[in-house]
Amino acid sequence: MTQIDELVKMRDRETLYELMTEDGEWLTRLEAAEGLVELNDRRGYEFLVMVTMGDDDEMIEVAKEILASPELARMKREIESEREQERRVRLESAQKRLQKGGKVYRYKMIRLPAHALMADDPLGKGFEVGALDEFGLEGWEVVNILPVRGSLMVGSVDDYFSGAYFLLKKEFLPSETVELDSST
Repeated sequence: MTQIDELVKMRDRETLYELMTEDGEWLTRLEAAEGLVELNDRRGYEFLVMVTMGDDDEMIEVAKEILASPELARMKREIESEREQERRVRLESAQKRLQKGGKVYRYKMIRLPAHALMADDPLGKGFEVGALDEFGLEGWEVVNILPVRGSLMVGSVDDYFSGAYFLLKKEFLPSETVELDSST
């Protein structure tokens, strides 16, 4: 019986959590997360999901294997159902606020590559950014821009502008309460 199995048998959630977040061996961290899931502790599930968004292919593969288990499928359904219910409650609250004259906003982040943002402007008149124009016509406003830089070579100091993330904001009007639910 492994250390993780012993901790699961003892129902020691806190030690499993410590191993999951602090152990130097990635496999131990993933096994501790799996142990937490066995004890119905969602922190293990959330950790595994975060690992799948990382860049270590080996860790991602093992995390996906663990996430494919029937126990995790049940937990995933429960979590998604709760999140959907919470979302519905927030939307109903927003709709009521709109009806009372309050303000409601939606936000989203989009990434545009450099070629969609940059063009030759020999006359200095500026140029249109079609993708942003489309969002603007739908009522979305750019509230922040985060430039993205890339490297020509690994470890190189020569970097270049490769695009940008745009944080968009849209205010909904009382007449748009139906659209609030479907807006993305």
